[in-house]
Amino acid sequence: MDAVEERRRRNRARKRRLIGDTAVSLALEVGLESLTVERIAEAADISTRTFFNYFSSKEEALTVGPSRSAEELAALVATRPADEPVVRSMRVLAKEIAESFVPSRQQIELWRRNPELLARARRPADQEQIFATLMRTVADRTKRPPGEVYPSVLVVTTFSIIEWAVRASWQDDAGRPLDDLIDEAFDLIEHGL
Repeated sequence: MDAVEERRRRNRARKRRLIGDTAVSLALEVGLESLTVERIAEAADISTRTFFNYFSSKEEALTVGPSRSAEELAALVATRPADEPVVRSMRVLAKEIAESFVPSRQQIELWRRNPELLARARRPADQEQIFATLMRTVADRTKRPPGEVYPSVLVVTTFSIIEWAVRASWQDDAGRPLDDLIDEAFDLIEHGL
């Protein structure tokens, strides 16, 4: 990805996040039932057409998640040192992307008031493509056939660890750091459950 394309991607992600944050703030203020796309657009100082360039619905705007492509995530794994065990590479991947999954305090409050939104939260629209691309990358790194079980289980487990660690980081009264939670889970994987 060249510098111009990367800048565009970052700007788009920043704008998407701004619109999502505006939607969450407004939902807390007026309630989910009173929230409309038009109100979100007005509060974010954009047109409704611009809103629909970023989101397909108000619900999607309320569950804004990370915006990394399958290729970007695969590149994070593929560019790790060749002699590094792939499970270690996936630990690094988990730490690098987990921060973008961490909800804001306002999102947490909105989810507490409207738990049905949490079920939709943080599921990338292209999750199947992300999984398939990462499974191929892990298969390449481990010199295994793409359809073998190990790459599939490692990728799915990595994303399960991310989801668990993110939830635990904001639900846990101990307030343990996200990186520590990810390390704890990967230690279990590396040493065998």
